[in-house]
Amino acid sequence: MTPTRMSAMIAVAAVAACQDPVSSTPAPAASAPAVAPRAAPADAAPAAPEPAAPEPPVDPPPRVIVMPEPAVALPRQESVQLLSSGKGARVALRYTLAAGTTAMMASSALRSRHLDRGAFTRPAALPPIRDGFEIAIAAPRAGRFTLRPVIGQVAAPSPDADAYLAPWRTLLQGRPITLELDDRGAIASLRFDDDPSGATSAQARDELVQRLVSLIVPLPAEPVGTGASWRAITLLRQGPAVARQTAIYTLIARGPARWKLHVKLQRVGRRQQIVDPALPQGTSAELIGLFRALEGDVEIDPALPLIAGGALTVESRLHARLQLPAPAGRPRPAIVEQMFEDTGKVSFARCRPATTRAARPASRGAARRPPPALAVCPDGYAPR
Repeated sequence: MTPTRMSAMIAVAAVAACQDPVSSTPAPAASAPAVAPRAAPADAAPAAPEPAAPEPPVDPPPRVIVMPEPAVALPRQESVQLLSSGKGARVALRYTLAAGTTAMMASSALRSRHLDRGAFTRPAALPPIRDGFEIAIAAPRAGRFTLRPVIGQVAAPSPDADAYLAPWRTLLQGRPITLELDDRGAIASLRFDDDPSGATSAQARDELVQRLVSLIVPLPAEPVGTGASWRAITLLRQGPAVARQTAIYTLIARGPARWKLHVKLQRVGRRQQIVDPALPQGTSAELIGLFRALEGDVEIDPALPLIAGGALTVESRLHARLQLPAPAGRPRPAIVEQMFEDTGKVSFARCRPATTRAARPASRGAARRPPPALAVCPDGYAPR
């Protein structure tokens, strides 16, 4: 129970007590014992019966006021706090978008293990995985641009890598998105262009946001110099769970077209009941813990909103507990513990639209070079 929730319950109890106070009317005093009456004459009128004693007042039942728990819109940036202003000349860092088209790509090299029959499997290397966004900026002054998630690719067939890419493939890739940022990197608006009302894109929005808040560096309000550091705290949804992200950014170097920063980002999901429509009906699910950490040096182009280069180490752990429904006429299955752990590195690259050139015919006898397992840039783009 959070302090806010607890305070609300105390306030409700206090309001109820004030609206329905206990009655303070004193009870009637007990009378002295009556003296036995003499026998009445035969022709005398019968004595009138004594009036019944009034019943004690009954307090009405207290009214219970139910206050609905307020819905919290996520994501929510709680704060961006300057920790150190740095040294040397201080400048207010701001994004100034430039018109054009580019692609920002992320390539992941991961090792994964999971709980199996009460013990962890040996860490297994996943084939390289690539995803990212095409970015088209037409109106830079408005801070509005179009994102199109590229097709997620894996270097070699792998069920584990396909499972890792499943949310990207099913919710995001190929969908045009209009995103608007302010000049400090805060999300002002987000819209799926194929679903402007957002009626069927709640899961897709959460999946997109949990990626963007690790790829877009929020900037402090104050002017800063080299060595400055600031902390940004954001509440968000990661899948069906609510998580809290704390990121610390340190400015290593600053140039007109590149900022180099050290990133230390942690995302934590505490114990909570979760609702996942993908689970069988009647299944109860509980998140025991979620932890994700990213750290490393990256490059930022102030004319673009996403990380443009560098690499981050990755550490990710998830522990969930599931209780499946009981089949008809059979006992309920045992509780299922699920634990996953991923470690590795994600590298970033900026790609430009490739210049179309006529393909040269291969000379006879020349050995053909095998295509790379997974190119840095998607089709139609080349490394910048």
